[in-house]
Amino acid sequence: MLKLIKLVLGLSICLQIIDAQDRKRTGDGRKFKLSPVESVKTNIPPTMDSARLGADLLIDGNLPKDGWRSTWTAWFKKNPSLIFDLGSEKRIGVIRVFYQPWERSDELMEVKVEVSNDGENFVEFNEYVDFSSDREKGVWAEMDLRAVRARYFRLSPKYRGWGNQWGEVEFWELRK
Repeated sequence: MLKLIKLVLGLSICLQIIDAQDRKRTGDGRKFKLSPVESVKTNIPPTMDSARLGADLLIDGNLPKDGWRSTWTAWFKKNPSLIFDLGSEKRIGVIRVFYQPWERSDELMEVKVEVSNDGENFVEFNEYVDFSSDREKGVWAEMDLRAVRARYFRLSPKYRGWGNQWGEVEFWELRK
């Protein structure tokens, strides 16, 4: 019986990890693959333990646990701009941000997405608004870009309440 429980728990954990990396959606016939990110830079260092919990944790593939601190990259009462370098031009269909609302369920008010091929001259693509979720629990915010070709993506969030707590950022490339 104990072996069966361990097996079920192991499968449950495995399915959660797969689900976090799965982009299949009913009614969306596009095919995706997770695009690696070479680096991330921010105009404002994280305000909470930035030496240990820097912006580089946003592209390490590990999701933080729910609740206060864990390994969340946090900007208290700040709105950073983050530039993600994909290493080469990619055709991105979806960007996902794993974030945690803290004071308000609608704490992530907006994310502005800008794109560039040289990392210096950015063009505004879109602003995504009205994110809402349970407080103190990590959740994915998904931004559908349809099919944008670029190497660099600048994400500029705006908060209501506490600030910005992010755990991971994913770029999903469209397959041919």
